[in-house]
Amino acid sequence: MGIKVKVMVAFSNMLFSEGVARLIEDDEAIKVDSLLEAGDECPREKAASCDVILTDFAALDSSFSNLDASKKHGFILLDTDCGRDNLASAIMSKNISGVLLGNATIPFLKKAIRAVAKGEVWIDRGTVKDLLNGVNALSSDRLSEKEKEIVALTGKGLRNREIAQRLSISELTVKSHLHRIFKKLEIKTRSQLITYAIKNLAVKNILYGKRRSMNE
Repeated sequence: MGIKVKVMVAFSNMLFSEGVARLIEDDEAIKVDSLLEAGDECPREKAASCDVILTDFAALDSSFSNLDASKKHGFILLDTDCGRDNLASAIMSKNISGVLLGNATIPFLKKAIRAVAKGEVWIDRGTVKDLLNGVNALSSDRLSEKEKEIVALTGKGLRNREIAQRLSISELTVKSHLHRIFKKLEIKTRSQLITYAIKNLAVKNILYGKRRSMNE
């Protein structure tokens, strides 16, 4: 038998966490490495030692706020009606690798765990459709490729100087691009642009950033 996938179970309801752990640990390819107490903050080293972290939106917000969002931690988020905007925000801000509906079966959950452990993305088609129906995708006739890059970096919380450094352009050029972006998108504030970026880019990031697995 090969190396088992090490899984952390960290839901906002401890009873639910224990139940899921018992249901998946009978799989010879999966090992429940740790069970995080509901409400506890997860130490970085513990998160780094796991291949996959099963969680929900409430626990993601309360227990993993200290993790570096630029690093992958193999999160699989159980969507318990957290809302489309919260789901999109979680995908972008926490590098979510998988999303499952709350009514997913245990065999389906096990498949998702194995896929995410291999570096794939797993997201069910129903969630993709719901997210796509709720946003207006960035269209090539509205924004240039450079403007799209700036929108994406703004959505990740970077300031003008940081964007300029990342794209090897001047800060003045960034400001000029933002002025045109605001005009094209008919928005007035940076917070509105960040919201726009989260809604429009989160789905693309999870769908097209790497290999993916989906149910039919």
